[in-house]
Amino acid sequence: MSRLHLLTVAALATVACKSPAPKDKPETLARLDDCEKRAANLGDKDRLIQSYEAEIARLKLEGGAKEIVLTIEGDALTIKSRPQGAGGPPIDDKVAAALSQNYIDMVNKSRGSIQKCYEQALKKNAGLQARTITLKVSSSFTPAGAHTRSSFVADGRSLGDVFDSCMKSIASRWKLAPASQGMTFQATVSLSPS
Repeated sequence: MSRLHLLTVAALATVACKSPAPKDKPETLARLDDCEKRAANLGDKDRLIQSYEAEIARLKLEGGAKEIVLTIEGDALTIKSRPQGAGGPPIDDKVAAALSQNYIDMVNKSRGSIQKCYEQALKKNAGLQARTITLKVSSSFTPAGAHTRSSFVADGRSLGDVFDSCMKSIASRWKLAPASQGMTFQATVSLSPS
């Protein structure tokens, strides 16, 4: 190749390198953004599945079939489930009734504090209507009578994090007499704004 030919090739290469870089179309950027959002949602889904699998494993280790669920509706006590298999001796109905009454007494003694939690929730959440609600309180206890967990649902929905954390603080102080099995008690409480 001649020197002139090499200079011409070099000049053309320089001109080609200085051409403007291609720009992404808005449609392409929107599609890319949509793909990134979907990938993030899949990650959330995977984390949720892992948390559910961990909860299922924890419940299996705790032996959920060994727990008795007692539902208190008005003056009626209903035993929803009894231990199955080699979960220990079944609990006597008289013992279940006595423990249920102890649970009702604890909830009733906490009534003023529960009302305060409801009033706080009304102040923090304008979306809550100031009306009478029926609160379903579900609390689980170990065979030793120690409180393990509680849930609080008002008319089929949560009253929010403020209410739940306030109620968990109250429920954490609840304790029952020892029994042969772990138990979960479910009761309803009527709450009205003051």
